[in-house]
Amino acid sequence: MAFFKLFNNNPYFKYILGSIIFVIIVFIDLQLGLFASRTVNLLIRVVYFSVVAIGFNILLGYAGQISLGHAAFMGFGAYLTAFISNNYGLGFLPTIILSGLIPMVFGVILGLVALRLERLYLAIATLGIGVTIEFVFREWVWFTNGFSGARLSRPEIFGFAFNNSRHFLLLSTIILFIVILFTYNLINSKTGRALSAMRDSGHAAQAMGISLFKYKLIAFALSAFYVGIAGSLYAYAERYVHPSTWGAELSLDMLAMVVIGGLASIGGSVTGAGFLVFVPRLVQDLPLIGEITNINFILTGLAMILVIRFMPIGIYNWFDYKFIQPFYIKRLNLNKPGGDD
Repeated sequence: MAFFKLFNNNPYFKYILGSIIFVIIVFIDLQLGLFASRTVNLLIRVVYFSVVAIGFNILLGYAGQISLGHAAFMGFGAYLTAFISNNYGLGFLPTIILSGLIPMVFGVILGLVALRLERLYLAIATLGIGVTIEFVFREWVWFTNGFSGARLSRPEIFGFAFNNSRHFLLLSTIILFIVILFTYNLINSKTGRALSAMRDSGHAAQAMGISLFKYKLIAFALSAFYVGIAGSLYAYAERYVHPSTWGAELSLDMLAMVVIGGLASIGGSVTGAGFLVFVPRLVQDLPLIGEITNINFILTGLAMILVIRFMPIGIYNWFDYKFIQPFYIKRLNLNKPGGDD
């Protein structure tokens, strides 16, 4: 009964519990080899895209700001990881922190742009910035190695090399768990409540003394920090960074993750990332349908249309409100005296 009370009184407890269960499953797989190598690689993609989606959800779901150029921050984080690792030989932890902090600085700059723009105009401006940075990646050969791409090896921590994909999956899952814990505390703090107030009504937030200048910068900075870390995980996982990866398509995928999974939801971010990684891969194995060119883009667009039409709060939030919360509320009522009458 105490478990059900904790679940009901703390709606984000399920996110933490889910993360712990996932870490345990990954650890068991590390010992027994339950998953095929292909599945392990897909799970790694789910993990770093979950970090991306959580960061983008802070910006869009909690702060109500839109960006169609966030792929540039992820690319910047990936290139920083490759550059620092190859030229300075820093360890994994300093590299991944720097790969988040430096994009965060540029996120503040983007936040300054957002101060005088809203909605459609902000989307167009960020899209233009993202496309510009994509071309910078192609031409800045000293930093990115141009179209040849940048290569790097798997990370090392205290002399232990994560050459095994299963080892790296465990490492990246622990990082995702830390990100979830930090985000959980953030959105339940004064800052999180201010971001939500700004999203619901900027004028009402200002009337309550909330500085839109301050919290827009915070939203863009935190979002860029998360996405930069995800870019670092991408670089270590794929061990190759190419400029063609960081186009507008990836920014639209970020938007799709949070819309499909659920806005203003940590669980929705993870669900959206899993959807965009696994569903297109599963469909590609089907006869006829899998042979369609760009089937993943078609599925993503179709999923967004269906979710907006029938589940506007997102797949995870809809499932949570329809099934998970009523189940635990019912169990709580059954445990009360006279609850089964």
